[in-house]
Amino acid sequence: MRIIEERIDSAFFDSPIFSEYFGGLKIVVADIETTGLSPARCAVILGGALAPDPEGGLKAIQFFGDTVDDEAELLDRYADFLSQYDIVVTYNGNKFDLPFIRKRMAQRKLDTSRLDHLYSLDLYRVLKKHSHLPELLPNMKQKTVEIFMGESDDRTDEIDGAESVELYYEYVGCCGPRKGEILDRILLHNRDDIVRLGSMLKIIRTLNLHEIMYHMGFPVAFTEMKATVEEMSFSGRKLSVAGRVDGVISDYMCFDDGFELEVKAQKHGFKLDIICDSVDGFTVVDAKALGVVTPQMRDLGGYESGYLILRDGKDVRYHEVNLLVRNLLYKVLQ
Repeated sequence: MRIIEERIDSAFFDSPIFSEYFGGLKIVVADIETTGLSPARCAVILGGALAPDPEGGLKAIQFFGDTVDDEAELLDRYADFLSQYDIVVTYNGNKFDLPFIRKRMAQRKLDTSRLDHLYSLDLYRVLKKHSHLPELLPNMKQKTVEIFMGESDDRTDEIDGAESVELYYEYVGCCGPRKGEILDRILLHNRDDIVRLGSMLKIIRTLNLHEIMYHMGFPVAFTEMKATVEEMSFSGRKLSVAGRVDGVISDYMCFDDGFELEVKAQKHGFKLDIICDSVDGFTVVDAKALGVVTPQMRDLGGYESGYLILRDGKDVRYHEVNLLVRNLLYKVLQ
């Protein structure tokens, strides 16, 4: 197994709204290459990552297996690297990369729990469900989206995933100068995928990130633990929130006039119910009574005299809901 590193003179996208959800958290871009689509029969032969370089800019790092027998070491070291971060950015990683890694690690009897705390920001899922691109583009492949964004000029590789698999088997079976040329092409394909994906993060500025986070969930970081909101829904006079807690925790229950919280340590899960009121067709919550009012909340259009509007009829005010949930979790879990 070998590790290849390259410094990239660039930086991850940032904005005030992006920082509201991800500020202070460590972000890494990830993409894997495999010998096929089935984790039951196929192996991970390359794990690529793009992360901030302590010396400035970004660093591309690739964990490459010279043979499939290197997979266990590759996965172990790749997982260790990813575990240093809080947010992993992928393209269809929720359906492919992350489950594939976990299943292969389990088959190799490697500890997958080190990846449990990672929040997955899957740009494919974001664009597929929360943008108009599926209506405009012939497909949602990463390279197609890159062309739409004007990012394709910086891509130098000319192969796809299937060709990468063919090249890998050719690499394993040959020797001499040709072997080095094949390796360079395999690495370039993965390298361009992670670098371009890092650049694609800026498409978020054209989307409603508050709405996306309401539907996809978001991380809430504390000093010694991290909570991840995974589901939110309204039912009658109640906003129900469920998610995961990672860190040093124990079973915990908290009851108040305005909310109920239960944390299950063994399952690393939490459930939060916030009591709301209905006023003239608006769903509101007494934020002042909950003790979660902040200057940021006061500046929201849905805040008035200590009350926060969460819904106008059935139309959710995403920013208000997300901020309320985040502030309440800070208060009760801190």
